[in-house]
Parts: sequence; C-alpha cells; structure tokens
Amino acid sequence: MSERFATTPLHSWAVSGPLLCERFSSLPGSSKATAMDKRTSTGPLWLGMTGLQGDRVADQRFHAGPDRTLCHYPTQHYVYWAQRFPQLRTRLALGAFGENLGGEQLDEHQVCIGDRLRWGDALIELSQPRSPCVRLDNRHGLRGLARQLSASGRTGWLYRTLEEGTVHPGDSLQLLERPYPAISVAHVWHCFLDPMLADETLLQLAELPRLATHYRTIFRQRYDARRGQRDQRSLFD
Repeated sequence: MSERFATTPLHSWAVSGPLLCERFSSLPGSSKATAMDKRTSTGPLWLGMTGLQGDRVADQRFHAGPDRTLCHYPTQHYVYWAQRFPQLRTRLALGAFGENLGGEQLDEHQVCIGDRLRWGDALIELSQPRSPCVRLDNRHGLRGLARQLSASGRTGWLYRTLEEGTVHPGDSLQLLERPYPAISVAHVWHCFLDPMLADETLLQLAELPRLATHYRTIFRQRYDARRGQRDQRSLFD
C-alpha cells in the first residue's frame, strides 16, 4: 500500500473518462478480436490493480500488466490526425485509439514519469509512454498509422494503479507528486527513438525506479551492449 497524501494538489486537470470496452469486436478483415474501441462510462467504475472493472483487453501480452493499468491519450491530437489523414475524420474521436482517459489539458510534454495522481478515489502513477501498436493500423484500416504516431511523438502514456478505488465520470486528475520534473513522457520517447543517446542518459533511464520495467530493460540492454562493444574494441587497441 502506498503512502497517503494529505497535501493540496500541485495541479488539477479536467479529463474525459473513464472509457472502456465491454465487448470484443473483430478487427476489419480479420477474425482477431479487439477491445480498442472505448466508450465513455455512464456511471462510476472500480479501478483495480489490473484496470477498470468491465474493460476488455484482447492481447494480455502487450496491453496488460501492473505497469499498464490505464491508457491516456490527449484528445487534441485527434485534430492533428484528422488533418494528416482526412479519410479518418469521421472515425477519430475520444476513445478511438483505445484510451481509458482523454482530455485537452495535457500532452506528452506536460506529464512526467513517476507523476502520482489522484483520480476519484484511486491513486495512479505514470509509468511509461504508450508504444503505438500495429493494431491501430488494422482498427482504422490505415497502414502506417502506428508508425506515424511513433514518429510524431503523439503517443499518449500509461499508468499503474497504486491504490484501488472508484472513479466517476467528471473526476479530475489531481497531481500529488512529481519526483522527476525533467523526465517527461516526450523526453523518454525521444530517448527511446535515439540510437545515439549518451551513455549517461541511457544509464539514468535504466535505473529510473518508476519507469516501467519494459523500458528500463531496453535502456539497460542498450547501455550494456554499447559497453560490451567498447570492451571488445579495447582488446585490439
């Protein structure tokens, strides 16, 4: 159980949600199931350690786990995607990218790894950027959409649950703690895409306690591989 916070929130933001998918549907042209099409709940929901009560997850390998309780996608990004891909204008709206939370007051530059936030009665912690999945392409019938999300940095982000509780439509996000103000979601995603990242930055992210295990492992592997290459070259110097 995490510590309780009695201080006044550092910030408070309006969000849209909770959003969930109660029934699987098939991806266009495929028999594979998807739970990407989320809809706004009309009443309160329980947020547990594995996600929102009643929300479906089609692929537990990549879209579930302790570091992936909730997905947050900035609603204002849909304006950009509708301009970028006019054929999607009628499809892009809150919930279209599988998010459980939306809203227009936050983006990847404004939130940081390790942010702890009160949402309704629950306490959540920002764990990682959202890694765009090829199922976005399948869901919207547009090859390369996930790749474009990745390149643009408009990825959204994920939370883990620290304290379970009930969340209601209209509940705001209240920031209670920001331990790493210099490590925004945008920064981590830029580092993830940068093959020339400095060793000290790789090591910093590999050892960042509140960053999701998946990302810490990747940064550690890159750091160790680079160090191994240097050691190998030194044998011949």
